[in-house]
Amino acid sequence: MANTALTFTDIWSSFHNQAGLGYVEGFTAGAFYESRFLVDGMAFAGFAAATPLGKGAIGLNYSNFGYGVYNEGKLGLAYGVKLAERFSIGVQLNYHTTRIAADDYGNAGALTAEVGVRMEVSERVTIAAHLFNPTRTTLIDNSESAIPDEKIPTAIRLGVGYQISDEVLLAAEVEKDIDQNALFRGGIEYQPVDILYLRLGASSEPSLFSFGLGLRFESFQFDLASSYSSVLGYSPQISLTYNPSKK
Repeated sequence: MANTALTFTDIWSSFHNQAGLGYVEGFTAGAFYESRFLVDGMAFAGFAAATPLGKGAIGLNYSNFGYGVYNEGKLGLAYGVKLAERFSIGVQLNYHTTRIAADDYGNAGALTAEVGVRMEVSERVTIAAHLFNPTRTTLIDNSESAIPDEKIPTAIRLGVGYQISDEVLLAAEVEKDIDQNALFRGGIEYQPVDILYLRLGASSEPSLFSFGLGLRFESFQFDLASSYSSVLGYSPQISLTYNPSKK
């Protein structure tokens, strides 16, 4: 669905809007892999796990992009909680790393934070918001040289989800990196039968289209998808989720 996921309430909320973790009722975990544009050295992969704690749920997630010579990683510790029947909030602390295996480069690390909220305004309409890196943390400070600083993006996302029927969900978002143009994304999910989900999505800046499907078998869900850029081509993705409370 082109990453239109702010209003969702599953393990993948760890990567989009931690407020969704407030709805986690039992241990759940997932892992994913993406081959961006089918280019060697542009693999993006990660995992997430969450379990109830107190009135909410605590989660741990990790993602990694790159290959042996150049590598980016992000480790996150999240907590989401329902403050009311239809309102939840979530926060996450991240540690970012960049490693360049070449002379005179080495490693760099930095801490960032993010926060999200989610509210069900009716039985079928949900709105959500998320702020990433509000402190404008910089990964590498090059103030003593002519080289620009290596900045970690600061971005805000606003989204809405509309459950048209029990089988059809529409979602839309706008995202604004304070240093870039705003981008828009939207998606639709159709569940023709209990075990099958069909999905389509699109986004701008850059222009991408996406499509995929999901299959749920008792405690496991398998998802297969791809995005497509008319300039760079396909980026196939696969994920597996384990959620014993969904039997």
